Amino acid sequence: MRVTLIGSGNVATHIAMRLKEQGVEIACIYSRTFDNACALASRVGSMAIANKSDIPQSDLYICSVKDDNITDALSGINFGTGIVAHTAGSVDMKVLERVAENIGVIYPMQTFSKSKNVDWEKIPLFTEANTDTNLIKINEFASILSKNITTATSEQRKIIHLSSVFVCNLTNHLYSVAYRLMKSNGLEFQTLFPLIDETVSKIKVLEPAKAQTGPAVRGDEKVMKMQQEMICGYDLEIYKTISKAIQLEHEQLQRETSQN
Repeated sequence: MRVTLIGSGNVATHIAMRLKEQGVEIACIYSRTFDNACALASRVGSMAIANKSDIPQSDLYICSVKDDNITDALSGINFGTGIVAHTAGSVDMKVLERVAENIGVIYPMQTFSKSKNVDWEKIPLFTEANTDTNLIKINEFASILSKNITTATSEQRKIIHLSSVFVCNLTNHLYSVAYRLMKSNGLEFQTLFPLIDETVSKIKVLEPAKAQTGPAVRGDEKVMKMQQEMICGYDLEIYKTISKAIQLEHEQLQRETSQN
């Protein structure tokens, strides 16, 4: 199977490295920034393309660019009978109807950074296609990346991606807040790792709402007031908003428990 990659960012880089590892032919790499395409192509033994008109025919074209740039990145390319698939979580498959006849989605639910390796064997892939035949082909390709493959509609994928934003991106910002607090007071962020590990471990066996601990769920207003005086700006707003949400969820859980 000949594959063309459109994009050279975090997701495209990890897909390219995985394909190289699995011995898949990468026909070429196209990126809006040619130097980035060259850098990635050199890592995976492929060639970089500067002009869309020079992109060769492939069996599969994988587009991994910013969500808002998908249509622009693909416009003007002759895809022939190849399948065009994007890797976005919240973008409807139908946006590809403007540029190609055979379309689909391969969404890897993982956080990617170029400087950090990932274990592809554990990454869930959510796939979709506009025909049964194309879905079979996309799933065959997806199995090269990971064995954890689930077919999902665009609407289902949007929910999955939204949930991912909560457990990954928003949570990571809370880590960033904690990092700043620790560092500015001469403390090591790594001190929090056992707590982070236990929190993640616990929600694998308990419903998150039932695993909640801390001053907000206890209604410890004295501690909460003291902590709010230690922070300011957006950090304070985040603290207040999430603490209130924790309390409201706890109250709802208590009502449901009493009714049962």
